[in-house]
Amino acid sequence: MRKKSNIFFIFIFVLITSCNRLPKDDLFKEYLYIKTHNDLENTTINENIQKDVSLVLKNHKVPYGVVIVSDVRDGRILAIEEYSRRGYDVGKYINKPLQAASIFKIVTFFASLSSNLYNSRDTIKYYDRMYSELGNYLKRRQSTKVYSKTTIKEAMAFSNNSAFAEISLKLKKDKIIESAKRLFFTGEKIRGIKTGFIELPEDSSSLIKLASGLEHSYMSPLHALLIIMTVGNDGKLVLPYINKNDSKKSLNVMKNFIANEIMKSLSLTTRIGTAKKHFSKRPEISSRTYAKTGSLYANDPDGYYNWFVGIYDGDKSRYGIVVLTVNDPKWSVKANYIAFKTIEFIKKYEEN
Repeated sequence: MRKKSNIFFIFIFVLITSCNRLPKDDLFKEYLYIKTHNDLENTTINENIQKDVSLVLKNHKVPYGVVIVSDVRDGRILAIEEYSRRGYDVGKYINKPLQAASIFKIVTFFASLSSNLYNSRDTIKYYDRMYSELGNYLKRRQSTKVYSKTTIKEAMAFSNNSAFAEISLKLKKDKIIESAKRLFFTGEKIRGIKTGFIELPEDSSSLIKLASGLEHSYMSPLHALLIIMTVGNDGKLVLPYINKNDSKKSLNVMKNFIANEIMKSLSLTTRIGTAKKHFSKRPEISSRTYAKTGSLYANDPDGYYNWFVGIYDGDKSRYGIVVLTVNDPKWSVKANYIAFKTIEFIKKYEEN
């Protein structure tokens, strides 16, 4: 009887101690651990960046916001924080596939490069407004001789829906689907990260909306990190980690020249494009930041989604930054501003 009792207490002891130990090789569980235990020992987290990012989110009382910072060269997570004025549970949305919005344009351009169709300097004609929701694009394209021109790099900077609709119509549908799978839109888990998915396009109308990011694509903030870390590290994803004892692994996702061409396509966003307003104050930051933004109204969490997914090319390393804010009709703060402040913190605490 005593032997059984001892075995029981040993089991309870092991269970308790395992619950109080930093998880390994599972980024989401590692994040939940540091948030619930407030324990950063043996982690890669830069406490100063983490603290200042948290303050910015709280000070702006964002309905929901998340910031993730990583070193794309070695995979270290330097900061990872959520805040919700609405009181959402920790971890509820950081690992849940949400509307990807215009971030999916990166996938479309990846498909274009893989098909030898367009590079970032090429010019393309399009047949509607930049920010058209594309409901009548196919009819307009057939019936009008009026068109505009843009380079792919400018189309990315201004998130030109019509230009990306045009790219998709010149691609094979299967190429976009294949490129989405290569960038982890598979619904599988990678080191505890839930990857997103796409709704397969049934016709040209749904295809152009997928390609431009208006509909049909879903990713979590952690999934977005995998995408930008791949692009920022020459096509090789070093799997992100928080626990210093995690196994160090990497995946070859795309060819070096394709990743570099995608980087070039992201180079104007903070200089002349959708993130110019906040980044124009510091040319030394905007000139070294490569980014894609995206915004739309979506549900669960309800509100206006504002994405920033980018790379800061520092002196010591390259850093991946993912920011998502979900705002009420009365805006709290844009992701672009949070991203800009985050890069200032990187320069202050990681680069010095």
